[in-house]
Amino acid sequence: MPTEVAFSVSRNIAEATAIGDFATDLYARIRVLARQTGGDSTLEVRLVLAEGEGAPGDLDRYLLDHGESVQRVYEVPGTRLLVYVTPLQSEVSGIDVLIWGYKAPGE
Repeated sequence: MPTEVAFSVSRNIAEATAIGDFATDLYARIRVLARQTGGDSTLEVRLVLAEGEGAPGDLDRYLLDHGESVQRVYEVPGTRLLVYVTPLQSEVSGIDVLIWGYKAPGE
């Protein structure tokens, strides 16, 4: 099967949090689904490129209000991706982040 779940996290967030990371160099493309699942705080979701010991910059950034979601597809960005979530208000809010990786046939 060429598509698989590469990353899946469902959490309540009360402060800036690194919710995880995963290797992207296994995939030709990734699909990201992020959704705010509860609470009234706007959540900032950052997808950060990681190479070696550093993080050269953000691949993308989303602001999600209560009940909002975003879904995007990217060509493989580097070798590793970090996912950070920050509530912009002082309330606890829920977040789901799912990322699927697509492997080209024969890989």
